Amino acid sequence: MNKTGLLLRDLHHAETELAGAYRAVAERQAADPGTHYPCHTLADQCDQHAGHLRTCAAQLGTDLHPPQRSEALSTARETLRRKASAALGDRPTAALLLLHDLRELYVQAETANIHWIMLGQVAQALRNHDLLAKVSTLHGENLTQTKWIKTRIKEATPQALLVTG
Repeated sequence: MNKTGLLLRDLHHAETELAGAYRAVAERQAADPGTHYPCHTLADQCDQHAGHLRTCAAQLGTDLHPPQRSEALSTARETLRRKASAALGDRPTAALLLLHDLRELYVQAETANIHWIMLGQVAQALRNHDLLAKVSTLHGENLTQTKWIKTRIKEATPQALLVTG
């Protein structure tokens, strides 16, 4: 695998990990529709990014494989997280867990972000206009995800840290 292939592999891994993290947060925060539903949407978007990366990698001579997920295990895990979220409900610890989840999502989204920046620089250096256009679009979506996470953190922090319950 060439050096560009390694970067594509790392970015693909970052996007698939981010998709999994969004799904985990969505299920842990099932009682919060303002987090639950957007996280599922953003997880799907990360899966699409990973799919585009597999296509780009193949065009550049690198083979990336989709992540292997057990549907039965995923369903059981999501059900357990949803029930735990419902049990926590509006307790103060739930708000603190939300902040923790959002902070972790932010770090993972920023990891993907830096890889997108690096891939954009590679596309420019190669003068690969198709790759650069694809990277620009997908990186823009990643930046939007990061903005959403920061907005949720700004909304949730006062509630979690200042409101007594």
